[in-house]
Amino acid sequence: MESPETSYLYTVAILGITFMGFAAVVMLLRQTLGSHLRPFDALFARVYMEFAVLVSMGAMLPPLLMFWELPIGTVWRLSSGLLGILLLWIGLSYPARRRGVTGEPTPRYVRVNVTLTLLISLTLLITATGLLHERSGPAFLTALTAFLAFALVAWLRALSIILVPEA
Repeated sequence: MESPETSYLYTVAILGITFMGFAAVVMLLRQTLGSHLRPFDALFARVYMEFAVLVSMGAMLPPLLMFWELPIGTVWRLSSGLLGILLLWIGLSYPARRRGVTGEPTPRYVRVNVTLTLLISLTLLITATGLLHERSGPAFLTALTAFLAFALVAWLRALSIILVPEA
């Protein structure tokens, strides 16, 4: 029988892949409605697909490490460290990537989204240090779930930007 953590992680991985599918469908819908893909649209799709891949791979990483028979604390710390570093990179690089395709300064809502991403990354990096001891597993699961929830809410809010008819 699988542990509750493993079942939960598989569910999160499925939700991440489903999220990626929805992101792709929205881009196809936009094209079907007669709009062409702008550079910002491509960045929008890429970022949310990156989010979905990070959620899915982050959820699959602990079970993979468990197959290597690593101590459970090490599994959670390694998983937290890898995911935390990737989220840190995304959070720090997004404003420049966005500015590169729009030529505009970073709007307030983007700064809020980046701050939330960095806070989740910080949580994961603190977990990776082993500071939380036996709470490393719950901390990882909570941070991963928070990132999935954040990505879904941010995507829904950003749809109002991406689905605006072109002038």
